[in-house]
Amino acid sequence: MYDSVKKFVSRHKRKFIISGALFCSTAYVVYTIKKKLAEKKDKESREYLERSRRQQHYEATENTSNRMITEFVKQLHVKYFAKNLRIENIIDKLKKQNDLALWEEMRICVFTRACLLVYAETMLVITLKIQLNLLGGLVYKSLSQDSPPICSKTQEDYLLHFSYFIEDGIRRLEEYLHSKVIKYVQQVPIQEQYNLQELEKLFFLIQTEIASDTDSPFRCIDSYMLHQMPQVREALLQDMVNETRELLKNDEIISVARYCTSHSFNKLMDAITVNTPNRSANLPTTVKMPFAKWLPIVDRSTKVTESGDCSLKQNVHLDAKVKVLSANVYEAFCSA
Repeated sequence: MYDSVKKFVSRHKRKFIISGALFCSTAYVVYTIKKKLAEKKDKESREYLERSRRQQHYEATENTSNRMITEFVKQLHVKYFAKNLRIENIIDKLKKQNDLALWEEMRICVFTRACLLVYAETMLVITLKIQLNLLGGLVYKSLSQDSPPICSKTQEDYLLHFSYFIEDGIRRLEEYLHSKVIKYVQQVPIQEQYNLQELEKLFFLIQTEIASDTDSPFRCIDSYMLHQMPQVREALLQDMVNETRELLKNDEIISVARYCTSHSFNKLMDAITVNTPNRSANLPTTVKMPFAKWLPIVDRSTKVTESGDCSLKQNVHLDAKVKVLSANVYEAFCSA
């Protein structure tokens, strides 16, 4: 029996070797495939968890930035617009004496405030979105790489650079816009018959003049929004400030700011249309009246109360383009 088995193995030795080799090869290939699949699945799971964590952190950053922006806009209204560019005193003087110079002062004041509201809120939102998402991205990066966290003092010092706008930058912005408003508004006689289309064209001319100006606020937005401070000792803080300044000068961000400005002027015209008396539901643009009578309507459409509430609801931070900008800045700094 042993000899027969030996002869059988001897006769089929080649087949056994080939079969064994095939079996081992197949087993190795199957093992390798399973291992690769397991590694791929594990990698996909890690990437999914990473994306989920990053998305959750980004959404938390966005929610925080939206709350802060709402608070800063209200603070801006209370500290500046509730106290400046008001026409109540001019109206009181006009009741005593119908002076042409007072009408000139009032129309410049009304149009300057309307433009300042639009530009100030756009610049405020764009800057804060960049700052908070840059900071959020760096915080997430430090957490994901187990690097030393960005201390709260550094974060506070970084955000404090922004306070310059509410204290001083907005006054410079008002002076700039005042000069542009005068150029076009003074050309319109107080008694000239005006309709909504002509009023919209007037705002468009001011907006176009600003956009084409080499000293446009959007071309040097960092000088309005951030403290011009000397070099700081902390390297990380200095890098964050420098990165913010570079981003604010980026053509894409300037383009988004201009888009938001145009959108806000459209909202302003909608508010003026709603406040227009005797308007036709179908043809509100047909309403014509002396230019002087449009002043209280524009004033009412941009009214700011002492509590910070404003008639003009711009909500720049909710615009789709601003959301994309926020996501891009966050992504750039959390994975840099």
